[in-house]
Amino acid sequence: MGKDSEKQEEEKSLLRRSFGPSLFIFAGLAIGAGFAVYYLKGPTAFDRAIEDSWNLMIFVAPRVGAAVLIAAFLQILVPREVISRLIGENAGIKSVLIATVAGSITPGGPLTSFPIVIALYAAGANKGALVAYLSSWAIIGMQRIIVWELPLLGPDVTAIRVGASVLLPIIAGIIALYIPVRLKVPTPPELK
Repeated sequence: MGKDSEKQEEEKSLLRRSFGPSLFIFAGLAIGAGFAVYYLKGPTAFDRAIEDSWNLMIFVAPRVGAAVLIAAFLQILVPREVISRLIGENAGIKSVLIATVAGSITPGGPLTSFPIVIALYAAGANKGALVAYLSSWAIIGMQRIIVWELPLLGPDVTAIRVGASVLLPIIAGIIALYIPVRLKVPTPPELK
């Protein structure tokens, strides 16, 4: 009976956090924006906005689900000791370099990378590695370079842009590594 009551408490806690103040703030803003669109732009614009948001939700929901699963599976597949050794608190600048490479080769958008960062954090990654990972993913992501920059901007502009920014994630990660601030990232219960 003890495990059942613990699980119920954990589910209640998750529900309380899921339906917390930020959800109600966003819901209030959405409702307010909906009224504004309806009264300022008319019912046709309101209907179009509802349809567009529904289509976006249908597009995003499977990707968020897949990204959360990837993050959960990664945490199970890669032992905490490996994460700790490679990008943990005592890994130093090496962790920033490893995270920079990992961030640059992570495909997809924020729906992929942010759940991975949460999983890495839960597994014990240091703040410098997390900052380097996200910075690298945002600044020198290989997928974006191959799919967008090379075809649209050409090799010269791409080489100059990547060359000028390749050190930025490393610099950001090193700065974050040595800033005397402790992280307070909420860890989802399923990743604890």
